[in-house]
Amino acid sequence: MKIIFSVTLLLFSFFTLFAGESDFVSNNSLVATYYANAKNLLKSNPAECIFWADKAISESKIGGNKQDLGRSIFIKGQALENLHHDPAALKLFQETLKVAEDYKYYDLEIEALNRLSTLYARTGDYKSAVKYASLLHDRKDSNAISHQRELAKTLPGRADLQKRETRMRQLLADNSILDNHLRSNLKTIDSQGNWILFVVIGYSLIFLSFIMIRRQNRLILKKNGILTGQMHTLEVGKMELDHNCYKAEEADRLKSSFLANISHEIRTPLNAIVSFSGFLRQKEKPENERKKYITIIHQYSESLLALINEIFEVARIESGEIKQEPETIDVSEFLQKVQTQYCDDNKKAVKKGLKLILKLQHAEPVNYINTYPERFKSVIFHLIENALKYSDNGKVELGYVPKKSFIEFYVMDDGKGLPHEKTEDLFERFKTIDDFPITGSGSLGLGLTISKNFIESMGGHIWVKNNSNKGSTIFFTLPIQLDSAS
Repeated sequence: MKIIFSVTLLLFSFFTLFAGESDFVSNNSLVATYYANAKNLLKSNPAECIFWADKAISESKIGGNKQDLGRSIFIKGQALENLHHDPAALKLFQETLKVAEDYKYYDLEIEALNRLSTLYARTGDYKSAVKYASLLHDRKDSNAISHQRELAKTLPGRADLQKRETRMRQLLADNSILDNHLRSNLKTIDSQGNWILFVVIGYSLIFLSFIMIRRQNRLILKKNGILTGQMHTLEVGKMELDHNCYKAEEADRLKSSFLANISHEIRTPLNAIVSFSGFLRQKEKPENERKKYITIIHQYSESLLALINEIFEVARIESGEIKQEPETIDVSEFLQKVQTQYCDDNKKAVKKGLKLILKLQHAEPVNYINTYPERFKSVIFHLIENALKYSDNGKVELGYVPKKSFIEFYVMDDGKGLPHEKTEDLFERFKTIDDFPITGSGSLGLGLTISKNFIESMGGHIWVKNNSNKGSTIFFTLPIQLDSAS
């Protein structure tokens, strides 16, 4: 309780210090501040005084306090008078007088009348000066008479006055005692206040230290997060670098494997062509043997040409040089033609005792696809060749199954099947099941790559799957065409 009392006393003294410079204190703190600023600048800087007076006028209008409004208008008029803007000052003093008369502010009215009479006299308007001087005199007299009448009504008798004087002396004595007691309490409070101040400062320092520690912790956590992100980025970069190194090593290995493969596959037919060409130069050879040699040279020439065409076709596909107009074809009819042409042109299946079985869908409606016929036929030939290459006994089956929005084609063999780890690399360039293809297979690992590129360019997908009993099946899809017209 003592602390609260002392704080209240200090606040009262602080307010008195700042408000004592003005003869007018508003209940509105903003108006009081603006008015005090204007009052302090009235003589030293009238222009700045007008700025603060305008702020006080605006705030008074908002608050609706007429006394604040009248005082603010009056001090603005004084500032204009100091700047010798007499007409504007006279107008503001008249506004002040009207507010004072309407709301019975006697002191403000007296001041406004005094400034009006003085200013009119200075400007040479003596008639108006006399008018307002007379009003000022009448207002002072009437106010003095009314004050005396009020005093006569309220003044008690002499005996009552003596009692009041005695009571006043007693109150002053009590007030002196209370004042002495208050002074002693203030000294005690002051000594205790030092300790309280010390404790408050101590707790404030602890609180500020806690805030600084929290801020430092947040900064450390933020930097740790940044470092973690950078470490993650470095780890990702390292993984990418390792992957690129692996890809580079794999590409180098594939290059070596490809050179070995192409050396082997090209040398075999070239050796045969050179050897049998030498035999043809021997004129003593019988005519039937010379024809046989010519046939062998022709076969190996075609094999060599097929290998070179594979290499060129991959290069042309990747460079985008192959450009054709697609056509809409009947799938069943097209596959029948492909089977007939393949069996006529390629005797490998007959030599190995294998059967090329065609599974067609003869039900309505007819299934159409939009594709490039020659390239599609080449893809099917590649897939059949791949199936025949690893099938020593059994059969190769070619067929398709229509789905909702696409047709699923398949080429199935009953050979030895594929190792699971090789299925991912089967469609990569220059990759085969073994690092070196089967002797005389005439393959550089490009046929399936060509097939994959074509199928994906047509919006399809290709994959391989081992059969449950024996062999493997290559599946691929192409978008279905609803009818030949569309």
